[in-house]
Amino acid sequence: MEEYHKIKTPITINGEISDISAMLVSATRYALGRRTYIVDWTCEFIRNNTHLLLEKDKKVIIRDIEQQKEYGYGDKCDEECWLALLDYLRGELK
Repeated sequence: MEEYHKIKTPITINGEISDISAMLVSATRYALGRRTYIVDWTCEFIRNNTHLLLEKDKKVIIRDIEQQKEYGYGDKCDEECWLALLDYLRGELK
């Protein structure tokens, strides 16, 4: 994923911040429990862009990650990624 971080291009997105925040919740829900590259990518994107999340959506993502424990996070590397994001988001709410 490092190659994607070398070039930072400003972007414009049509829509409200609530739309972007909801899409990040959706991305989280899509990636939870998967065992692919998308887990790391999703966690990293959210961690790097928490300014795009509404407070209520941060809480939703925290709840979703916590509840996923019952079903499993995927492989060990996926679990580490989700738990690190969980800790990060909890810190953002304080």
